[in-house]
Amino acid sequence: MTFREALNARTFLITSECSPPKGSSVSDLLDRLAPLKGRIHGMNVTDNQTGVMRMCPFAMGIHLKSTGIDPIVQITLRDRNRLAIQSDLLGMSSLGIRQVLCLSGDPPTLGDHPEAKPVFDIPTPELIRAITLLNGGTDLSGKDLSGSTDILPGAAASPEGDLDSERRRFEEKFDAGARFFQTQAVFSPERVSEFMEFASPFQVPVIAGVILLKSAKMARYLNDHVPGIRVPSHLIARLEQAPPGKALAEGIAIAAETIQSIKPMVHGVHIMTVGAEETIPSILDRAFP
Repeated sequence: MTFREALNARTFLITSECSPPKGSSVSDLLDRLAPLKGRIHGMNVTDNQTGVMRMCPFAMGIHLKSTGIDPIVQITLRDRNRLAIQSDLLGMSSLGIRQVLCLSGDPPTLGDHPEAKPVFDIPTPELIRAITLLNGGTDLSGKDLSGSTDILPGAAASPEGDLDSERRRFEEKFDAGARFFQTQAVFSPERVSEFMEFASPFQVPVIAGVILLKSAKMARYLNDHVPGIRVPSHLIARLEQAPPGKALAEGIAIAAETIQSIKPMVHGVHIMTVGAEETIPSILDRAFP
């Protein structure tokens, strides 16, 4: 079942995430992702995540389609102006990529080309509106297209962030045409519940992000450097107290427990393993016994 089929059927959605390779070879990554075919509804393809130059996500999305995994291509505002964005969207739709997650993008200063100049020509709601217009047969300047796109636009949210700001941004993105939301990593069922009290009346699918904590060091890094993420101290303590060589297994258990605790409140989960895609089946086995 594709992502869109599962969404329309109101199935509990399971998505994951991969970063394209820093190079032209995709065989190793596709081998790691092969066991996920039939177990997830969609695979996000990141767009120069953390400002690190990698293969373009559109090409990686086509590679995923060839293996039977439905891609959700991320597109950021950091690297493209409105001309390039619309051009890429037309190309993606012509190649059968049917869903896009609209993001602003991490600052280039975080990555391997810190001297790169960011673009940010338009805000995220305008990117979502561009997809809505292209689906209707016109571009951002009001010109008619010779063929419309068929792309489901999605947006991001951060339930662990400032809820007043997140609610305002959520509504702006929904009004622009976002038809699904994937969230930043969540750890607190209470925060998810509070966020969903606001989001539920919009009747738009919210897919909660769950990140694999590989170590206590990683958890602290997320708290210190990634806005919108709050790893609770008791989870960090669990990772610290894990026997030698068992921190990853503890992280898998935490991810599965998080999924089980938030499952009744959301429409799906988005599993982020930061390069450890081979652990996703274990997380799913524990979360959905």
